[in-house]
Amino acid sequence: MKKNTIWILILFMTITFVGLLLLQLKYISQTNEILHEQFVDGVRRSLYRTMRDLEEWEVKRFIDETIEGHTDDVKRAKDLINTGGSVTTQRFFFHNQDSLLRPTTSVQLGAVNSGTITDLTVVYNQRLYERFMRSRELIDIVTAKLVNEAPAMPLEERLDFVVVDDMLRTHLYNNGISLEYHFAVTDRWNNVIYNCHDQRFKITPSCFRQQLFPEDNSDKGYYLYLCFPEQREYFGKSMRLVIPSFLLTTLLLATFLFTIIYIFRQKWLNEIKNDFVNNMTHELKTPISSISLASQMLNDKAVTKSPLLLENCARVIRDETKRLSMLVDQVLQTSVLERGKTNLTFTEVDVNEMIENITMNFQIKVSAKGGELKVDLNAYNPFAMADEMHLGNVIYNLMDNAVKYAADDRPLLLTVSTMNEGNKLFITIEDNGIGMKKEYLKHIFDKFYRVPTGNKHDVKGFGLGLSYVKKIITDHKGIIKVESELNLGTKFIIEIPTINLD
Repeated sequence: MKKNTIWILILFMTITFVGLLLLQLKYISQTNEILHEQFVDGVRRSLYRTMRDLEEWEVKRFIDETIEGHTDDVKRAKDLINTGGSVTTQRFFFHNQDSLLRPTTSVQLGAVNSGTITDLTVVYNQRLYERFMRSRELIDIVTAKLVNEAPAMPLEERLDFVVVDDMLRTHLYNNGISLEYHFAVTDRWNNVIYNCHDQRFKITPSCFRQQLFPEDNSDKGYYLYLCFPEQREYFGKSMRLVIPSFLLTTLLLATFLFTIIYIFRQKWLNEIKNDFVNNMTHELKTPISSISLASQMLNDKAVTKSPLLLENCARVIRDETKRLSMLVDQVLQTSVLERGKTNLTFTEVDVNEMIENITMNFQIKVSAKGGELKVDLNAYNPFAMADEMHLGNVIYNLMDNAVKYAADDRPLLLTVSTMNEGNKLFITIEDNGIGMKKEYLKHIFDKFYRVPTGNKHDVKGFGLGLSYVKKIITDHKGIIKVESELNLGTKFIIEIPTINLD
């Protein structure tokens, strides 16, 4: 797949996912607003209904008190209405005297038994009229109390706060709200008259307010405040069905990002593989060409007659065969390392001595490059459990890289040193070569990876050496670090555990 095609797909998929996330956020926001509006509307309806019920409750209480206060009058009225004979019926109306009864017109009820239909009708109508007047008089009394007496009464005498609590709970439940609440009743100056909670009631912007007895002809003014301590948790629980949808969308987006990263990594690995195949073909082609040329020369009779030419052809075939075998071994070795089947033989190794032997043999190679090799073995405890052959190969590979990537404008300076810190042995290999950019450092231990060298094309290899180094050091329970700056040089630091000498 072409790189431009991948970027186009990423663009379209990004737009799709961003749009989907925005729609999800919009939906969550609108759902939250709807829930909030429903909650607020339900609370306000409950407060209004509570206020009306309290007014009705007060009217009923005054009616009961008025009826209880005139029990004798009511009894006398019943006797007058229900008694026959010569008892005179009375009409009821509001009067300032103690008794609500005053003599008015009379009808002889004794005539009921022997009178005409007209007399019966008159008596019946008289009774209905008397009942009506009595009811109106009671209503007048209650109304007078509501208008004149109730506004002047203390609120504690007008309300039963237990009844207020019951009304609030009932109306809130009927409106679908089952949250715990706190309520308080205050005057117009926010002085708390009653608080349902032990703690001090604090009026906040989230509290709901409803005026009590708004029709009172009074300047006092009473207000009912209602607060819900768990209001935020209520909305959070209501949004539980929306949150999983948002989480699934986020998970889908994360999967998309992971897929894109994986695609780019695979593309990068594919490019490395292609570079490896091309490089390996070039590396293998050279010794094969040399062997082929030498073998063709052996068919020449003139060559066979010259012992010197024959020896040179044999040497070329031998050297190039070794080189070809070494290249094949590197590939096979890396394959074995990848499968984790490295067979290491750990023995007690004097690392200082091992490095000294390697550097002595390597001195010729550095000198041929016109460079200098410095060895500074300061480790007082150089003993470690290691595979001497593989650990030696690690040191050799790192020194060989220093020679391969030496700068052309200055002599090579290669330094190998050791030191101890606690129970750790540090091996440092530092050069003043071409170095590398920091962006390459995190990839240099990857298999088949080769740092771009610009115009320097004479460096041989498959990009397998440092991956081998990393694997061997890891198998030794060690750590390898690299520090490098472009055009200044590179430093490899190896850390492995030592043997306790005590």
